[in-house]
Amino acid sequence: MGKWPLRGEKSFCVLEYHTSKSVVTLQRAFRAKYSFPPLPRDLSDLKARITAAMKHINAPVLTLVWQELEYPIDVSRVTSGAHIEHF
Repeated sequence: MGKWPLRGEKSFCVLEYHTSKSVVTLQRAFRAKYSFPPLPRDLSDLKARITAAMKHINAPVLTLVWQELEYPIDVSRVTSGAHIEHF
């Protein structure tokens, strides 16, 4: 998890939404097809998932996140804000 959808996944989403016209149906079909865990049904399940995910955050992960955030800021600075709409 945490990765951007690939081309096949994006096209699946477009076709599924066109067929069902429902975002919820699309989300359920996507999670079933690509083996993502189901969405939490109650608040305690969501809290448990967040707590478990927080245990995997360490210095290298934070460094990567910072680098990903820093890049668009650098682009904006170099282009004098010309590409800011993409953020």
